[in-house]
Amino acid sequence: MVWIAVAVFALLGVIFIVRRNDLARAQSLVAGGNLAPGCVIFEGIILIAMAIAVVVAWHLGAFAQ
Repeated sequence: MVWIAVAVFALLGVIFIVRRNDLARAQSLVAGGNLAPGCVIFEGIILIAMAIAVVVAWHLGAFAQ
């Protein structure tokens, strides 16, 4: 289950970075205003960091039962 979460976080992060222009435009339409593609890149980096954090937490025993 942990590896599924890691895969989802990493995949979403990569998708955010690759499709940054489309996602920035979509977020601008929803929230109003103007969102730069750099903001979407940062969101993708945060998702990849979350994937790394889940792996580190798993190795430290955070998800032990």
